[in-house]
Amino acid sequence: RNVKVGNIWVSIGKKSFSDEQLIQNYIAVLDALDKEKSNNILNGDLINNSFITSTMGVSYKLKLGKAI
Repeated sequence: RNVKVGNIWVSIGKKSFSDEQLIQNYIAVLDALDKEKSNNILNGDLINNSFITSTMGVSYKLKLGKAI
């Protein structure tokens, strides 16, 4: 989901997914965004912050090595 201010909400898995499956899905999202950026459709940093949460749970900020 995308909004006017540029936030992107995306589900990368379910509670039943293993850590490996969640990581693979997260990497797939990053690859898709990187592909769009390389096609000159998107400009600037795509991801400055990233959080993970359950539907009604507490969110946790992920440490990113760099802005993407």
